[in-house]
Amino acid sequence: MSFNEKTLAATQFHPSWFEGYRYVYPVVSRRAGGVSLGVNLSPTKLCNFRCVYCQVQRDETRDEIERAVATTDPERASSLDVLRKTPAADACRVDLDVLEAELSRLASATLDGSLFRVKRFAEVEPSKRVLRDFAFSGDGEPTLAPQFPDAVSRLIDLRKKLNDDGIKLVLITNATRLTRPEIVDALDRFDAANGEIWTKLDASDPERFKTVNRAAIPFDAILKNVAFAAKRWRIKIQTALFLLRGQAPTAEEFARYCEQIREILAIGGRLESVQLYTIARVPAESDAEPLANEAMDDYAATLRRETGVPVEVFYSR
Repeated sequence: MSFNEKTLAATQFHPSWFEGYRYVYPVVSRRAGGVSLGVNLSPTKLCNFRCVYCQVQRDETRDEIERAVATTDPERASSLDVLRKTPAADACRVDLDVLEAELSRLASATLDGSLFRVKRFAEVEPSKRVLRDFAFSGDGEPTLAPQFPDAVSRLIDLRKKLNDDGIKLVLITNATRLTRPEIVDALDRFDAANGEIWTKLDASDPERFKTVNRAAIPFDAILKNVAFAAKRWRIKIQTALFLLRGQAPTAEEFARYCEQIREILAIGGRLESVQLYTIARVPAESDAEPLANEAMDDYAATLRRETGVPVEVFYSR
């Protein structure tokens, strides 16, 4: 097996855990181009989406999810887990001292190379043995965690201690809570520290949104939140493209998507790029399947032509 094949194998396996760690886990990230240290603020898997392509295993049936989405109050949905509603605060509490200590240890292990003596990472090619970022990701929506603002402060302070500006700070979010005052304040500090906000936008209309992301939150609210974020901070938009029950997004659907991107740019939104990606690991629903590389390239070419925005493409293999 070549180095490239071994690195590819590592990027296909992204568990949100690491031996003996509670909140922080290393992955070789295709999008980061090296090692990303994931920060999981959702150990209870708290999330207000149930995307059909999600890799988090929750042992929930499709009927349970669809019933929960249909009966959740849309006005409150951005604060609730789809099925678990509002869990007890103690159940969601993260020990930030433990989180910081874990992040510090794994950062040091990556920087000094000892991480690559672990079997899972032993075959990663030399060019990928670089610590690229600390990323709020994990098993749910990070901004639902009550301690998200404090966790932002911890990551900013730790990077200062490491004295390495090459380590990015990244938030991967579904955009549902980006206008909440406590989140805005935290992300103002995050942005000032050159943090990158990667926000999901998978649909071009309410029907596709409910089918793909399976959320009770109104689609218009998502669009408004993404537009708000793009005007206030530098953001990247992440969009999953895939076959669902054998059907790819139609030309008409993708044209509406391109129009949404143009509208964000027209109001002064700052889009560093759009990341188009397809399924690379086992999804929640078996009828969600990856698109071929050629199809991904076609969508990317259309998006570049219609919007002028930089486009990054990530294939299934």
